[in-house]
Amino acid sequence: MAEPITDRDRDAVRRLHAEGKSRNHIARTTGRGAATVSKIAGELGLTFSGGARVAAATEAHRQDSAARREQLADEALDGALGQVTKTTAAENARDARDHATAARALTEVHARVAELARTSGTGSKGGAMLDRLADALLGPTGGDTEGE
Repeated sequence: MAEPITDRDRDAVRRLHAEGKSRNHIARTTGRGAATVSKIAGELGLTFSGGARVAAATEAHRQDSAARREQLADEALDGALGQVTKTTAAENARDARDHATAARALTEVHARVAELARTSGTGSKGGAMLDRLADALLGPTGGDTEGE
């Protein structure tokens, strides 16, 4: 039969939880089972969701994804520019067309990734500034205006 939960157990759980200790750490420290620690924590209105650690890991992942999107956009644009150069130096029409097609595809990748970064708020300041400049010059739809 399990030992009854004491005020000493409750105080230990409250104190160790306030120190940021995990449920399993508290269980090892108090000599009580993890289920008992969870029960005590529930009675005290405490949770072990790992909120701060999860939030930090989520933010780190978000920043890493933003950096990878920015790198992908830059590499797609560099690749498109390389294909444009190859188009002008192509020896025949078929090669020129293939390079132009590749340039177009890479430009579309760049535009989509840049738009994702812009709408998610993870784009670089330079990209956002260029987007605003393009919108000011061409309009938000890229220059397609009705009635012209």
